[in-house]
Amino acid sequence: PEPDVVHELIGHVPMLADPTFAEMVEAIGVASLGADEKQIWHLTKVYWYTVEFGVVREGGDIKAFGSGILSSFGELEHMAQGRAELAPFDPFQPQPKMSYKDGYQKRYFVLDSFQTGLEQLRQFAATLKSGVSAR
Repeated sequence: PEPDVVHELIGHVPMLADPTFAEMVEAIGVASLGADEKQIWHLTKVYWYTVEFGVVREGGDIKAFGSGILSSFGELEHMAQGRAELAPFDPFQPQPKMSYKDGYQKRYFVLDSFQTGLEQLRQFAATLKSGVSAR
């Protein structure tokens, strides 16, 4: 049932305390201002594969940060045991179909760092016709 308080409190709230992550979320929102329908759909998928199901490289490890992973023991175990493809994050590329009804994610997109992800999102946002930019 929605809203899922566990998802919000365990997944989103702690991550938003990280300033760079919070800026990343803001950059997606700002990019949507004035975007056309096709761009909004693409940004929705970017959000899904970062804020909801994103992973980040930290040292030699891949760590979950997306709230859809952090708030689900099964999804976290699925990711940690390498049961899904890991692909580099690239907001310029078409994003795959979003689904949570098909079981666990089949692919996770890896950020090299939150700072790198933020820079990538800002570069992508600059290509949209919105005329608005994040800080």
